[in-house]
Amino acid sequence: MEKRVSKLEADIDDIKTNMALMKTDIAAIKSNYATKSDLHQAINQQTKWIVAGIMSTAGLTLALARWLF
Repeated sequence: MEKRVSKLEADIDDIKTNMALMKTDIAAIKSNYATKSDLHQAINQQTKWIVAGIMSTAGLTLALARWLF
């Protein structure tokens, strides 16, 4: 019986060590993931740049057409 208890205690120590490693790994993974708000900000910023680019291209095209014709 004593042998089984000592084996269980050793296993528990291994489990505690593994759990500590898992906690640090999960913390590293969480720090690298983007949140919903990060994604929304990136999409909004990208949309603004695309709209501004399209508007400026259209304006330059109209100005060039007016100047040429």
